[in-house]
Amino acid sequence: MMPGSPPPDPAAQISSGPLRRLLPAVTTATTASPSSTSSPSSSCSSSVSGAETAPRGRPPGLSPGPPVSSTPLHPLRKRQATTAACSACRRRKSKCNGQRPRCSVCRDRGTECEFDTNATETHAQALKRKYSELQSQKTTYQQIFSLLQTRPEQEAEDLLQRIRRGADANSILRHVNYGDVLVQLALVPEARYRYEFPYKTDMPEFLLRPDNPYLDSELYELALRTAPDSPGSHHRHQRRRLLGPGDRSSSSPDSTPDAELQSDPYVKPFHAATVVHPLLDTVRPSRWTSVSSDDNLMRKLLHEYFLHEYDYFTFFHKEYFLEDMASGRLRFCSQLLTNTVLCVGCYCHKGLRGRAEFWNPKNLGYQFLAEAKRLFELEADLEQPDGSPGDPEWERRCEQWEDRRLTTIQAALFLNIICAFNGSDKIGWRYTLRAIEMASEIQLFRKPRGNMSPAVQCVRSFTAWSIFCWQSLMCYHYFRLPPMRDPPESTLPDPAEEPEWYGEGFVRYPLTPEPRLPTYHPLFFKAKTDLYLIVNEYSLFAYGRHNPQQPLAPRRVLWFYNRLVAWFKGLPEPLSPRRIVMPHQIMLHMHYNLILTAILKPILSQDWGENTQALSDKSPYQAYANAAISYETTMRLYYLRHGFEGFDSFLVNFLGSLSQMAIDAMEANPDASTLDSLVSTVLLAAKGLHDQGRCHYVATAALRLQVSLMRPRDVELLKRFVKIGADEGLNGPLRQPTQSDWPAYGVVYEESSDKQKSRKSLTSRLESLSLEPTSSPTPSASSR
Repeated sequence: MMPGSPPPDPAAQISSGPLRRLLPAVTTATTASPSSTSSPSSSCSSSVSGAETAPRGRPPGLSPGPPVSSTPLHPLRKRQATTAACSACRRRKSKCNGQRPRCSVCRDRGTECEFDTNATETHAQALKRKYSELQSQKTTYQQIFSLLQTRPEQEAEDLLQRIRRGADANSILRHVNYGDVLVQLALVPEARYRYEFPYKTDMPEFLLRPDNPYLDSELYELALRTAPDSPGSHHRHQRRRLLGPGDRSSSSPDSTPDAELQSDPYVKPFHAATVVHPLLDTVRPSRWTSVSSDDNLMRKLLHEYFLHEYDYFTFFHKEYFLEDMASGRLRFCSQLLTNTVLCVGCYCHKGLRGRAEFWNPKNLGYQFLAEAKRLFELEADLEQPDGSPGDPEWERRCEQWEDRRLTTIQAALFLNIICAFNGSDKIGWRYTLRAIEMASEIQLFRKPRGNMSPAVQCVRSFTAWSIFCWQSLMCYHYFRLPPMRDPPESTLPDPAEEPEWYGEGFVRYPLTPEPRLPTYHPLFFKAKTDLYLIVNEYSLFAYGRHNPQQPLAPRRVLWFYNRLVAWFKGLPEPLSPRRIVMPHQIMLHMHYNLILTAILKPILSQDWGENTQALSDKSPYQAYANAAISYETTMRLYYLRHGFEGFDSFLVNFLGSLSQMAIDAMEANPDASTLDSLVSTVLLAAKGLHDQGRCHYVATAALRLQVSLMRPRDVELLKRFVKIGADEGLNGPLRQPTQSDWPAYGVVYEESSDKQKSRKSLTSRLESLSLEPTSSPTPSASSR
């Protein structure tokens, strides 16, 4: 450089030589770490990297633009997450933006875009939603399948036609549910009876007598639709009230509901009610049986048993049984007892098809019965533990042994009644005799020991009286000498003062806001026990004499007659003729009137002499006629309110007896003015036997016997009111033989000792029918 010359321009030197323009140092928004600022090589490498990454095609020496920074001046936007990819992107594992109805990748590739999820759903949420939809759809189809099983045939056919016409499942179910509600809303306020008599829909005129106590009942007033000018309207009160405050029972606070609530039993059939009990919906019967694991079904079987059968045939204490079943204790519940109760529940449950086919191994009742018989053989032979009275361990084992004996005794009574359902009561009676033997082993008929707990004392006394009532009932109707001459030593408490000792039952009716109504089980159990005390004493007199073929003396019959009438007049208000409405209450009155006709009929032809003065100004014929009229009236009221479709094991006896009375009256006076009414009675009884035949087999056998005594034209009339299936003919041999000692209807007690020789038992009569031609039956005195 020459002295005095201006300094050289740095820019000119850079542009004219190979040197690169100096760039400012790189700055960051954050403080650099010591490792990044202390090494010169790092700065150098950064400069080289910046030069190497300059855009291609830029001429050398041109400015590369603004300085390059390692941190962007503006933050990058986060990519929006896609909730769920489409099916095509999931298959090829592409990045799907989830745009609907077509994502960008499928639009660029030209492929179909389908989404398996909703717009805001993940795939996991979609799977859960589809699973819930399938479950609800399955439940809908299950409900329709259940409707096809349980509905009457006509309604089931209508449902099937709707399915064939293409209706969807939800609309069918909605139609059934809301249709039923509308029908109930339409019928319940009208309070009209649901069932109509066959052949003649009116109450027979010969029953409309001023001295008939059941024409003054609330059930007759509300169940029978009678025009103001119809026969018998002058016997009915014009009032339509139900229960006033003074008419209510004061046995317990729960037994005094208001009048509107109390009207439910009088306007609704009993089989529409539901048993109310806090434990019935929570127990697990599967813990007590190996036959089934379906707790819901078995709870339904228990419910049906308590609804239909428990009140009339009470063999155990319901409260303690359910408490131990729920808690798992072995005091008052056992596997044996549970299986027998569930077996009876199978006969009661109308949803089980073929429940009367006791011989079918696929039948659920058959399986419960087989398991119960197996367990009974083990429990009945269980011996008392050995030891000495001072040993506490021995005393504990003895208490456990007595508890197992107690439930085994109760199960034996169930096995007897199950055999009766199947037409094998000859075999079933052995279970009752064995139960009485086991009861004597544990001294059940004596007063409970003082060291026993109140619960054990209650259950022991309750079971002892249940055995006594059962053997009294069976011996009276089978013309047997009762094995128990004396009742149990323990006395029953007053049900009005101690209703909790018996355990009250409660039911709920549909469309009713009030949760429950009492069945008056304590009052009923005490009244039934008092009746069977008289019946047992009568059987001892009638069947324990040296010459049972001769009828009792009129004075002895009059003595029993007056005792029965006194029992009838002393019934509590809820069980009086004016208040009875539930099936077990009506059946108690049926039984009373049937017993009156049975003890009076054999001695009507004898000379009563001065004994007639003690019949309350009635002649023997009038007393017998009043009892027969009351008997048929209660039977018809039972049908008007409840029908004969619901299970009722002892109803078969009443239906057969009613049919036999009507047939006898028709043969005695074939030209009577009441012939049409008698035909209506015969058809009503036959229809009842047919309906009960769907529940248990012995009803079918009784129907076959009664049809053999009917006139051919009456049999043809029966086919108009009863739908006879292709596999259930009215004539010919039965599908299964019977082993029954049940006397044929119309047999009186003085014929009991010779009934086998004269072919008077149910089995012998059915065997004779199976040997006869299968043409239309004709009645004859010889066949009777």
